Amino acid sequence: MNAENSIASETGDFKPARYSFPDAAVPQSVLRDLTRIYSYDRRRDVPIVSSGGDWVIAEYFVAGSHVPTSRFRLLGKQVQRQEQLDRTGRAVRIIAIGWARPSTAEDDETADMSKLGEHPVWIRVFKVSPAGKKSLVALAWRRQGFTAAPAIYDDPDDKSLMFGLPDGTVKWHTKAEFLKAQDIDLSARRLLGGAASTAKSPADF
Repeated sequence: MNAENSIASETGDFKPARYSFPDAAVPQSVLRDLTRIYSYDRRRDVPIVSSGGDWVIAEYFVAGSHVPTSRFRLLGKQVQRQEQLDRTGRAVRIIAIGWARPSTAEDDETADMSKLGEHPVWIRVFKVSPAGKKSLVALAWRRQGFTAAPAIYDDPDDKSLMFGLPDGTVKWHTKAEFLKAQDIDLSARRLLGGAASTAKSPADF
């Protein structure tokens, strides 16, 4: 494992990576020369914690490139975070998924779900500047607070959600409109291959 095919661990070593080829037929002969896997479109899963498991950073690469076109944080098949990347692999937008307060902080993941406030937020979209500064630009929030605290990743009733801007302006009237406008992939279909492409940044607000 090295910087080209894995991610550094907490101790500075490189974590074991798992490769799959959802959109390519790969001959068994590549097992005799593993560097040949880079000649194929491929998905790479790297565990977030060194003990492994199905909590991973999943990325998609096109043949001949070490620059990912798509990146997700997954727990099993559940998308917790999506990063929209430019042609250099830099995150230009971050989509944070999971119940949180309507905060402008990307890492504001409230452990106490009873403190989500009157309008808990399900999806937050952040624009990332070239300097790495994150700005909240769009979100999906609940019309009313919860009577009983949810788990962070409990799926919402779509009818209970509103979609708009940080100032409370409703800009999209359906979930489908919102997801399309923000290029959000809640099923991580870009990891399947054919749909993988460099993210097209939504229009600035």
